[in-house]
Amino acid sequence: MSEVIGLCLREERIDGVVVHRGFGSVRVLHSFSLEAADDVGGALRAKLRELGVRGRRVHVGLPRRRAVVKMLDVPPVAGADLRRMIGFELERHLPFPPSDAVFDFHVLDASPGQPSRILLVAAERRSTERVQQLLRDAGLTPRLVDLTIHSLGALAGRDRDGAPRAGSVVLHLEDGEAELVVVRSGRPILSRAFPLPDDAPGRGRVLGEELRKSLAGLPPDDRAAVTEVFVTGGHAGGPGWTELPVRTGIPLPSGLAGLTPDSPFVAALAVALRHPLRGSLRTNLMPEELRPRPFPWPVAATAALAVAALLLGLAIPVATAVRDERRLAALNRAIEQLGPEVREVEQLVGAVQRARREAETLRGFDSQHVPLLPVLRELTDLLPPDVWLTNLSIDRKGLELAGFAAAASQLIPLLEASPTLDTVEFTSPVTKGRDREQFRLRAGWERAARPAGTRSP
Repeated sequence: MSEVIGLCLREERIDGVVVHRGFGSVRVLHSFSLEAADDVGGALRAKLRELGVRGRRVHVGLPRRRAVVKMLDVPPVAGADLRRMIGFELERHLPFPPSDAVFDFHVLDASPGQPSRILLVAAERRSTERVQQLLRDAGLTPRLVDLTIHSLGALAGRDRDGAPRAGSVVLHLEDGEAELVVVRSGRPILSRAFPLPDDAPGRGRVLGEELRKSLAGLPPDDRAAVTEVFVTGGHAGGPGWTELPVRTGIPLPSGLAGLTPDSPFVAALAVALRHPLRGSLRTNLMPEELRPRPFPWPVAATAALAVAALLLGLAIPVATAVRDERRLAALNRAIEQLGPEVREVEQLVGAVQRARREAETLRGFDSQHVPLLPVLRELTDLLPPDVWLTNLSIDRKGLELAGFAAAASQLIPLLEASPTLDTVEFTSPVTKGRDREQFRLRAGWERAARPAGTRSP
């Protein structure tokens, strides 16, 4: 996936880890400490170059004493901008002017018609500007600036499988100072910082008193939800300073490799594991204009739909062509199967067309007032059986016959004996074959039998 750098800022040093986020796993690539010298930005750049770190994204954890953390009740106002309402209330809760403040919050409890309980986190703008200058000198891009103890609380507020715990307290001890956070359901609900004595008995006494004081200020249900105390960074002194079970170190999430729960870099790891836009804790002390923006899912969904529509538009002609090709192949197969029937139909069509032409011819004779059927009947009776006609043409003037006969000369007296025909003569010489004579002759209509409507020549 990507590399993320987690930095934990202290008064005299900077602790850092470099983690690589994968699908379902996190691996710590490097861990380091730097002294807080004058050119700490350049030293940080050189250290990252030495380690071969290419990632530029960084999460920064600040000490608890650099910020103001308060639990506030905001009255319910329908449709109101909660951030603006809190901005109006800052002057009552901050020891510095609100114009010099960078703040964020997360909602602890919000019920319809009831005041919303929030946890306010605010810091002076100059503190965050110094952090931004340090990161610019190191060539890094900040994505998250928050309190280290809150990140530790968010890490301790969930078990190894990511399920939120009911309630717990995290104590981070370091350099004569303790930072305390109370976590419920994976979210900080209170945090404090206080000095610690060097001797073990005094340290245990102060821890016990501060823990009791912190829990006493919580609502009863939050106080009752706290079931254990996690101690990181140092030794808490002798036993007996609290009645709650005390656990050393914070169980790390499953799938994480490269770091142990008792490592001094657990605080920097907790900062690196934070996500600016996801999770139960989303406070971020970066200026509003520099915070990472959530991914524009509506715009992405619209773009995806547009791309899908474009691809669908391009796919339709292809799919249509493939479908038409398949249909054409199926039709060709069907045509091949219907070939014999088609040829039979074509023969029938040819016969029908010939019959139509013959019918048209007969209708033409009728239109010319030629007694076709009587003439054909008469020719059938007159012509000998050995006559084979190859052509018969009838019009108003008479008829023409062509064909073969055993004795063509005998046809003229036979036809002249007809009461319908007159002036029978050969139109071309008779051609003799092996056993037949080919003839062509013409006959006119008998005047008395001339078809109606005809005139005498």
